[in-house]
Amino acid sequence: MKLKASSDVIKCVICSKPMVLYGHANYYDRTSHFRNPVYFCKDCDIFYRQVDKTILVEHYYTASYVQEQNESKFREARIHFFEYIISLVKKYANRKSKNEEHKLTLMDFGSSFGHLIELANNLGIHAMGVEINEDLITSCKKKGLSVYKNITELPEKVDAVTSIDSLYYVPNPKDVLLEMKNSLKPYGIFVARITNRNLYAKLKAKFMRKDDYSTIGDALVGYSLKGFEKLLSLAGFQIIKVIPDYGKGKKLTFMKSFFYRFSYLLTLLAGEKTFLTPGLIIIAKLK
Repeated sequence: MKLKASSDVIKCVICSKPMVLYGHANYYDRTSHFRNPVYFCKDCDIFYRQVDKTILVEHYYTASYVQEQNESKFREARIHFFEYIISLVKKYANRKSKNEEHKLTLMDFGSSFGHLIELANNLGIHAMGVEINEDLITSCKKKGLSVYKNITELPEKVDAVTSIDSLYYVPNPKDVLLEMKNSLKPYGIFVARITNRNLYAKLKAKFMRKDDYSTIGDALVGYSLKGFEKLLSLAGFQIIKVIPDYGKGKKLTFMKSFFYRFSYLLTLLAGEKTFLTPGLIIIAKLK
């Protein structure tokens, strides 16, 4: 799609270069659904949604995945995926303590209902959460979980930080990653799950001849692997493993399951030089 000129100067959240207006995408707050502008950085291959701060905060409380009545449904859909994530933490966390009884420590960024940290605690990991939604913080504390509003409030440094479908909701990802870096022990790891929909958003807009980029969902930043790797590097991280998310551990509809697995097959056929799955699991360490 031909890039469009923009009267606004929107700088890339990764490289700080001016972005260009590419189109619009659907969004919502407490009272209405609407469309807002979506910008693109060619150098980083990322989309960025421009959202007013007040609306953004309202969205944090309005989205379906933070509503109390939906908790059991989301837990059932993802609990085995969280088990998979924890198995990756255990596999890649580098224990350098001489004490073999050293218990791994973990911070889950965007911990929501606390399902991952609750499971991690049950599996022998000392887990804490960070969550901006104060209603969810209250709910987690009633369960006896340690959840804080800011990363800087953590009482100790941790062996691992997880961020499952949460970092792309952050308007200042470099700052947040630097805080994550400071919260990690020197040999700590970072495990993130991000969406990988940029190619599909571009193809849909091109073939439908519309400026609709709603394929990026309600994310503020639509990351590509290229852009996310660049962001991690700027924050002092180095990727050690990229895993295509083919739906392992998730309870999906038939069509979603088919798409996840078909895109994974295409990824394998491409020798994992091009990742086509709608999500990626990234494992990184400190440089």
